Amino acid sequence: MRWENLNPDSGHSRADAALFGAEAVTTRAFDTPEFAGSTFHEIRNRAPGASRMPFEWTVNPYRGCTHACVYVTS
Repeated sequence: MRWENLNPDSGHSRADAALFGAEAVTTRAFDTPEFAGSTFHEIRNRAPGASRMPFEWTVNPYRGCTHACVYVTS
């Protein structure tokens, strides 16, 4: 599944997480005491400069399902 690269033991590099190239992606993972045993991942993709969207970054809070369809961004 394409999200497996977020697992630090997977052997994947940071570049594997990129949808538009590694330089366009900011990632971080953190644990919180309120949710013991859960690790949260934040992935932000920089929107291309030619985009007509009124923002610079996109945030996708969904991990998606186990089908991992390439045409679905969640």
